[in-house]
Amino acid sequence: MHLLPTTAFAASLALGMALSAAPASRAPLPERVDYLVIGGGATGMSFCDTLLHHAPSPLSVLMVDEHPHPGGQWHDSYDFVRLHQPSSMYGVESAKLEPEGCEGGEEHRATREEILQYYDEVCRGLEERYNFRFVGDTSFDMEQLEALDADPPGEEYRRYNLSGDCSILARKIVDGRYLQPDLPVHIAPKFQFNPGAIRCVPVNSLASDSHSTTKHYVVIGAGKTGMDAIVHLLQKGVDPEDIVWIVPNDAWITARENTGSCMEFLHDCTTALEKEPSEEKRRAIIQSSEFFQRGFLEWEKQGRTYRLDDSILPTKFKDATLSTSELAFIQRVNRVVRNGRVKSIGDDGTLQFEDGTAMPLPWSDTDAAKATLFVHCSAGAFNYSKHAKKPPPVFSRHRISIQDVYGTPGFCFVGSIIGKLESLGAKLTDSEKNALCLSPSLDASQAQKPLGPSGGDVGVISADHGYVQRLSNLKSWLDVPAIRDWLVGHRLFNLKQSQIGDVQAMVTETWATLGQYLIV
Repeated sequence: MHLLPTTAFAASLALGMALSAAPASRAPLPERVDYLVIGGGATGMSFCDTLLHHAPSPLSVLMVDEHPHPGGQWHDSYDFVRLHQPSSMYGVESAKLEPEGCEGGEEHRATREEILQYYDEVCRGLEERYNFRFVGDTSFDMEQLEALDADPPGEEYRRYNLSGDCSILARKIVDGRYLQPDLPVHIAPKFQFNPGAIRCVPVNSLASDSHSTTKHYVVIGAGKTGMDAIVHLLQKGVDPEDIVWIVPNDAWITARENTGSCMEFLHDCTTALEKEPSEEKRRAIIQSSEFFQRGFLEWEKQGRTYRLDDSILPTKFKDATLSTSELAFIQRVNRVVRNGRVKSIGDDGTLQFEDGTAMPLPWSDTDAAKATLFVHCSAGAFNYSKHAKKPPPVFSRHRISIQDVYGTPGFCFVGSIIGKLESLGAKLTDSEKNALCLSPSLDASQAQKPLGPSGGDVGVISADHGYVQRLSNLKSWLDVPAIRDWLVGHRLFNLKQSQIGDVQAMVTETWATLGQYLIV
């Protein structure tokens, strides 16, 4: 596919936030559409872009979102956020996010404003070229989806109610919100505190200059958001000694200078396993977290992963990405507390932890609690707390549910591959498409934790592990000529720099090794 440059968005970037803030005018809705897409974020936009570009015949698509403009969660993210991965791996299939002619395009990382403007441009492009329309400031009650499977078999279109006393007939509804991340601005802290005595704010509030009485900061959370908060504070000139960083669990960090893919990582894990001379030892390794930890340690030697503290073996991996300079920057913070998750904050600022330990504030101010701002970065972005039920199939008669069939970066490729599969129409049945779209199920034990869910464990490899499911999906996609050819050079595919034959060989080798131990 020919990639469209984003020169228009670059030229009008200064107007980006003004455009995003303006309410969308609503013309009368069409009577019926082929697809009603709920959610105008990364997955929904990527699905529509690929579907419309590859469908063999014209389609009509209506996309609705609670925000006035496309961009999804980027409207709600903190002002200083930017992509952790290169812009060349984010967005939609048909349009580059990195500016045309940008030097070092692989290093360009778009800001929040750039991403919102990009999606405005993509949306306008789809509206100009296809029967596509975005309607903002519109909500949809997802409970309407519960009755879908009970529809009479002969009913091709179903009526759906939208906010504002509107309704529309649609042949299929696309749930583009399923992978919606949990953000601190929406997810309240799980720890207890007295708002009358303790100032605790979501990370978004750090962009404000209204905290004139603040001398000290306690950043709670060690994922991408927590790292961004630390970098932001240090860049503002906050003394590292005035920052306490609560790191409940150490996580492996992806190296920005030498980023690898999940498939390359899994292949390296199996290659290392095959080098172990003892069959007994190999079986012990693959039945424990050592299988993955060996891979992370090897990648650390290759400069592909980092850790905050060389003396601590991380137990999590959530694909947060840093450069060596950024890592050194946040390592300037010495007050790193690893007592687990915060249970409560006392009126004097004393932190009570889930493990029963307590830690007073380390500063000698007469009333340190009043001079301290506690920064909530502990929402756990990919816990999907809004979904308490078992997910439906990705493809069914009236519904498409965009799920984690290939993982990060940004789930953009996930929306694209599901859009491509849908564009094949009757060439594949829904059952055949679902066989190509294995995805993780909710972990009920995580959801029931008193302090909320916490995913990203390094864990033990199994048939249900996300990496194995991605491997299975990729193996199946390579067996479908229309998908295999489409993957070549796809700007969002994380192996796009490799020859497709090399990708096939890597997948085959990894699959064979896992098959020896009955993982697949």
